[in-house]
Amino acid sequence: MFLKTRKCVVLYTKKTSILLGHSARAAADNINTALGAGSTSHATVSRWFDRFKSGDRSLESQPRSGRPPEVNVDDLRREVQSNPDATTRELAEVLNCSNQAVEYHLHELGYRKVLARWVPHVLTDASRAVRVAICQSLLLRPRRKEFLSDLVTGDESWIHYENATRRAFWLPREETPPTQPKLSQKNRLKVLLCCFWDAQGILFYELLHNETINADKYSTQLTKLSAAIKKKRRRRVNVVLLHDNARPHAASNVRQKLENLGWETIPHPPYSPDLAPSDYHLFRALKQHLRGKQFNDFSDVEAELNNFFEAQPSEFWAKGIQTLPDRWQEVLDANGDYIID
Repeated sequence: MFLKTRKCVVLYTKKTSILLGHSARAAADNINTALGAGSTSHATVSRWFDRFKSGDRSLESQPRSGRPPEVNVDDLRREVQSNPDATTRELAEVLNCSNQAVEYHLHELGYRKVLARWVPHVLTDASRAVRVAICQSLLLRPRRKEFLSDLVTGDESWIHYENATRRAFWLPREETPPTQPKLSQKNRLKVLLCCFWDAQGILFYELLHNETINADKYSTQLTKLSAAIKKKRRRRVNVVLLHDNARPHAASNVRQKLENLGWETIPHPPYSPDLAPSDYHLFRALKQHLRGKQFNDFSDVEAELNNFFEAQPSEFWAKGIQTLPDRWQEVLDANGDYIID
């Protein structure tokens, strides 16, 4: 498009300077009307007028000192494919051209600069194979509908008293944006949310203040969860527990507790929050709900969590569980790589 526009500018200015007698300014205005605002400038047209008046009727750019303006797009494409994180300055040095030329041709080739996405862990071939094997076994499990309706899942997440977010401001172009200090993580008040839920809603949760999860605490929570299931899901016969393989969850006394309760546990691949409904569904929605909120004390946090859990429709809880087979299939299709969403 750029070369086409330049040729039109040259042809038009040549013709107008010789035949029509237009001024450079009038010619530039006519070109911008025909090809779109900003297609050329008065200064550019004036330079071509001067060239034609001097007797130079060539349509080619004159040679200039310094780096050549043209870029071999095939070389640029190969360089970007081999070094996708290279800066425009680094590409310009390799191709012996300007940064602006590199930026222009990258845009024409359909490239854009994006930040890499964070993933929980660097997956090895072995860990990908484990993810594939577990997802495949779960997809092949018979009576999937009944299995998902019996599924109970749980996890932990920190809830902060202050949930400030970076704010955007409308300002004149020349004004400097205001500053906003980051919250100190060291002195930031927080509580640990431990919760369990199924496709019908929240079953049991508690907040731990100045306390973390260990095997004994988790075993006690499972006892409370069992009582909550008997009270809230009286017709529930089977319980299938999905939790991650954190150390407290895999401790010997916890395994014994689950055996005594008669619950089945399904395998969960290591470093796989993308396959944990609490991580990819519940906590994501909860953190979005808490953005910008501040709490004065423990009771305020507890009240807000109660409001959030009670406000969720039945479809919210069902979706978090029922999307699991789709995510297992995504892992298979991606040969074990993380689901990015």
